[in-house]
Amino acid sequence: MMKKMTALLLGLTLALAPAAVSAEETEAETAVESAAEEIGSEDPIDLTDTYYSYGYDVGFFMDYFMHFYGEVPGFGQVFYAGFALNQIVFTGTYEVIEEERAYACWPDRETLTSAGENAEIPTGTAPYTIIFYDFDGNEIDRCAMDEEHIYNDMKNLTGIGGENATLNLDTDPENSKFAADYAAEQAVSVLSLIDPDDDTATLDLKVNGKYDDLVVFYVEGTYSMNEDQTEIILTPDSEEDEGATVTLNEDGTYTYVSTDGTEVTLVVVEGPEVAYAFTGTIPVPGMEGTEADLICELYSDETVEIYADFMGNRMDIDQGTYEIDMETYSFTFSFDNAGEIVSYSDGETMLMDYAASAVEPFGDIEQTLTFAAE
Repeated sequence: MMKKMTALLLGLTLALAPAAVSAEETEAETAVESAAEEIGSEDPIDLTDTYYSYGYDVGFFMDYFMHFYGEVPGFGQVFYAGFALNQIVFTGTYEVIEEERAYACWPDRETLTSAGENAEIPTGTAPYTIIFYDFDGNEIDRCAMDEEHIYNDMKNLTGIGGENATLNLDTDPENSKFAADYAAEQAVSVLSLIDPDDDTATLDLKVNGKYDDLVVFYVEGTYSMNEDQTEIILTPDSEEDEGATVTLNEDGTYTYVSTDGTEVTLVVVEGPEVAYAFTGTIPVPGMEGTEADLICELYSDETVEIYADFMGNRMDIDQGTYEIDMETYSFTFSFDNAGEIVSYSDGETMLMDYAASAVEPFGDIEQTLTFAAE
């Protein structure tokens, strides 16, 4: 079960398209631009399809970026924030208001590292404020911005190593040094449904407006939704595939009806519960003397995840499965990265020695975790 992150980050339209384009491409671009203008008409800056980025080299390229999707019907203007190599992820909605806001941010990593130990963070004022919300409409945080920068001095929507950082508008995302990180953006689910009588029949709506439909056959496409999120229209990418309409019922179930008339009842996917846990600490990269919580959660479906948690920021490290040996009262883990690990007793409690190589952004890890009774 993934621990749901509640809050952290995500300028102007993208760089101009190449001069040599077909009439069909030109019409498509015009349609997109018109839609973007309509969507962003209430905001002083239209952020639709833009990226703002910040990064630095620490032997590998540590990156932090925000991607603004614009309007996703039923949700609003949606953002994705991928920090520390997409290990810390936040999604939700946003708005830009014409309200001046002060900020305290380093303009770049070079200025930060060359400043003295007790140097003050540069300050300033920007003409706009961007407000971030979770999908339930609760405000996560807000910060200053202008047409070319987001001044991320936020406390709730931030990432390890990216505090008080200035994110710059990326005018050429496809050819950017951040392009690989953009491509690695996690397709975060905003709604996952399943047939209670067939656990292979699922429907997954993504934060980027895409969906994966395995209710009858495997279909990919885009979805739209009415404002109260009671009706979802699935439009397949291929004309040869079936679309569907999904309606929320009063009892909380959903009725899925494909264009050929196939009808299926779906329910919201409930993740497995944490059954056991091991905890420890791990040094935070780039922050000498600072440690994060290292947490290994064992779930009721016999899967396991290990991650670092620093001030509410989650950084995934490894995952796999586990078994319990009731004779020795030990756990045998099969991790994707670390391989097989067996817990053991020191006479007072149960311990687990976790070791893995080249785990970004931590490097080699060798840490002992202690069984958490509660």
